[in-house]
Amino acid sequence: MNRTWIFAVLICGWCWTGAPMFAAELVRVDGRFIELTTDLESRDEADALVASFDAAVDQWTSFWNLSSDSVADWKVSAMVMRDKSHFAAEGLIPDHVPDFPYGYAYNDSVWVMAQPSQYYTRHLLLHEGVHSLAFHCFDGAGPTWFMEGTAELLATHTGDGKLIRTITVPTDRDDVPYWGRFKKLNQVRTDGSVPPIETVMAYPPTLSGDVETYTLSWAAASLFAGYPEYRETFESAVQSGRDSGPTFNRQFYSRLSKTWPIVAARWRILANDFDFGFDWEQQRLSISTSDPLWDGKPIKFSVRSDVGWQSPGIRIPAGASVKIEATGQVTLADEPKPWISEPPGVTIDYVGGRPLGQLIACVLPNQTPREGNLPPLMVQTVGNDSVIEVESHSWLLFKVNDAVGDLGNNRGTYELTILSPPR
Repeated sequence: MNRTWIFAVLICGWCWTGAPMFAAELVRVDGRFIELTTDLESRDEADALVASFDAAVDQWTSFWNLSSDSVADWKVSAMVMRDKSHFAAEGLIPDHVPDFPYGYAYNDSVWVMAQPSQYYTRHLLLHEGVHSLAFHCFDGAGPTWFMEGTAELLATHTGDGKLIRTITVPTDRDDVPYWGRFKKLNQVRTDGSVPPIETVMAYPPTLSGDVETYTLSWAAASLFAGYPEYRETFESAVQSGRDSGPTFNRQFYSRLSKTWPIVAARWRILANDFDFGFDWEQQRLSISTSDPLWDGKPIKFSVRSDVGWQSPGIRIPAGASVKIEATGQVTLADEPKPWISEPPGVTIDYVGGRPLGQLIACVLPNQTPREGNLPPLMVQTVGNDSVIEVESHSWLLFKVNDAVGDLGNNRGTYELTILSPPR
């Protein structure tokens, strides 16, 4: 890696003439896909940012199925700044660049404000780099939800330098200080202000650095990238990146129109459950509009403890009462000794206000509102025995209560019988 040093100065006081005095240097680090200029104190951090960016680009081109030739002539000029005024004084922020709180990309140039944590600084640099790559390869990045959602998806990462891994879900809050995406999503859930997927896709253009817009756009992008049946539509949509208007969404919707009720239902589940340690291999929800309406006859169903919400493959008609009987044992951990639970759960620990290991059910309506805020999902305790009242045509889902990031060491099933209650 070649490195040159641009000797400049940071404002630290005033001389007798009244002119600003400077007393630091800008560091310039040259990489394969990035030329970084920064006033970060740590030279090692600057080197790591460049190594991380270069390693991430290979993962982005793989995600978009781009050839190496498509980025052969692309290189980002990046400013990572603690003191924006210093860069402005050096002529490194053109007049056409608007004021921004976090980051901004324009063609092959990006500007990022250094954050209190190295992770978040790196995340923002990658985020703006994705914008630049989209404009270079596709002449644009689409409407706000797609532009910001894709940038968040490809920027969220683990590790750094050559070991960086993008397009991941963080496993622990301590690994991503100041990132705050799940904190914002939890706030939206608590406030009861989760929007329909259509509302997210209709977000207007914004340069305000609104964390909620970024968070929900990322969740939407994660949904379309996380289900194999949507992934090709999502990944190929970037080819229409120059279109940031309603035509983009109409074309996107038309390709998934037959399955859109499932998209909307899965969005409700994702918005309810998305959190640290979320694993798509464990959390994909298998439901269909072709699932038959339950005829009231008894059904046997096994609920696994190592995956998220599960459907017995039926829809429940409006006005039905459903009796659930459950038996069995599951193991939720092995240290310091096996944690064994039966359907009522174990009160040694709680998740979401309910005992760990408890059998719970979710009534997921077949129709999802397209306006306003989404009603909270109806989730209730099943335990060994419960009756569930279903107001509208719905899927009835079950799972073993546990944090989404703690399912990997679970094993065993609960055995359910679904039947009509006695009259």
